[in-house]
Amino acid sequence: MAMKLEMGYQKNKTVIWRVIYLILALAYFAYFIYVCWYDIMGALALVVMTACVVVYLIYAFIRDHYGDSIYDDICEPCGIAFQRSWFVLKWFVYLGLVAAVIIILYIYTTPPKYEQLISAFGMVVFILISILLSKHPFDIKWRPVLWGLTLQILCGLFILTNQYGRGAFEWLADQIITLQNYANYGSEFLFGENYLDHQFAFQVLPIIIFYTAIVSILYYYGVMQFLISKLAWILQVTMKTSAPESLNAAANIFIGNLESPVMIRPFLIDMTKSELFAVLTCGFATISGGLIAVYNHIGINISHIISASLMSAPAALAIAKIMYPETERCKFKTQKEMDSKIPKVSDTNVIAAASYGAIIGVSLVRAIAVCLMVFVGILAFVNAVFMWIGEMAGFHGLTFEFMCSYLFMPLAWLMGTPWSDCRVVAELIGIRAFVNEILAFEYMKNILDGNIDGVSLTPRGEVIATYTLCGFTTISDIGIMVGGLSAMVPQLRDDLSEMAVRALIAGTLANFMTACTAGILWEDVGVSAMNGSIPLNATEVPW
Repeated sequence: MAMKLEMGYQKNKTVIWRVIYLILALAYFAYFIYVCWYDIMGALALVVMTACVVVYLIYAFIRDHYGDSIYDDICEPCGIAFQRSWFVLKWFVYLGLVAAVIIILYIYTTPPKYEQLISAFGMVVFILISILLSKHPFDIKWRPVLWGLTLQILCGLFILTNQYGRGAFEWLADQIITLQNYANYGSEFLFGENYLDHQFAFQVLPIIIFYTAIVSILYYYGVMQFLISKLAWILQVTMKTSAPESLNAAANIFIGNLESPVMIRPFLIDMTKSELFAVLTCGFATISGGLIAVYNHIGINISHIISASLMSAPAALAIAKIMYPETERCKFKTQKEMDSKIPKVSDTNVIAAASYGAIIGVSLVRAIAVCLMVFVGILAFVNAVFMWIGEMAGFHGLTFEFMCSYLFMPLAWLMGTPWSDCRVVAELIGIRAFVNEILAFEYMKNILDGNIDGVSLTPRGEVIATYTLCGFTTISDIGIMVGGLSAMVPQLRDDLSEMAVRALIAGTLANFMTACTAGILWEDVGVSAMNGSIPLNATEVPW
């Protein structure tokens, strides 16, 4: 009897499982329809997730059954025809992009708004600085530059001025915070109910481990690969950057600056110097998704952290292609050329994936904790030395922050910072550059809370500072990036070390460009950027 059942199951296994899947799908959609009828606003997260899954399934079905035919019959012939006509079409495209940027600047600086005009002027100055620092200034290809800046501005328009785009990012931030808060159950179980007595160590840092485990699970199910590959395709098609550097730039939006190169590890040894420079620059210009918990704990609206990272990715590629133009032949220009070498998921099941992510998170937490402990102590020591030197000459209050407040004032002004805030924003830039971006955000939060006498920030100054600080452009990050990439490909250690400082400057300039974009689109209505929504030319969102 058992043998017959086994033979019957093997013979009809496909049909049986299709019936099971159909029953489960019908049960889910019945539940979905009911909860939408019962409370559509309460089920908004379920609606979004269901829509994403349905769109992906439709896409996967078309890709698997008709993808080759669509590519061979439509995409490839159109691409060939477009390339043949590109010599003529490119002038219309470039002129159109320039005209679009001018129109956007005109809309957001009319009637004349002095600070918005300064932000626009700052973008031009930072591009000129990039050209002056270029490795091969006469070999610059302007397509990736123009498209990179255009994509950054388009992202800014969608996120900062469109009520639905802004609302979507704020909603996404709320969902991320809700998810991260579940890590508190594990923290309380491990450290006891008084774990909040040491909030940063026992609440914030464990959330990073929780986040990396969730990301690893999403990798196991292919969600992250899908999102990253599609964003990389957009960058590659528009900017004409190579497939590996586009993939790395897209990955940096979601994961850390050392985790992203892991996705392109098989290609690093064959990448050109310009491509390696782009990898370094994108790593410096964007933030790690695992640090969202840290920034949320400080009190920053993380929807702006996410949007800053998204806007900085195309800007980083654009600046990278100015400061280190491509002069060699790329081996992997298209996604198809690198598909066979992309590393596959090696975890045997979802439990193994979560465990692996948690282990990665532990290494990240260890690095953050040690660096914070060391740099807080170093900053205190440096300030004590400066104050001692100043007091011997009768000058009180000479600190590292005070010196930076004058050194970086021109940069703060060029981003459109109100003159009354320039010294404060310059201090924050100095702390971020020489100490740590987390301490810079902490210092800004203390200013906004009124914990530092005689120092304040306007809402516009808060916004520009927030977007300026969103990056890994600390001097110590040079060692982290070069060391991490050199461990993957030891043969490239000398090349990476040679271009690291230039890449750090490029990443910093990309952050400044993002801040300039926010400065152009910002409209001050007096609402704080910390612990609240930033009003960016948008009305209330209907949800």
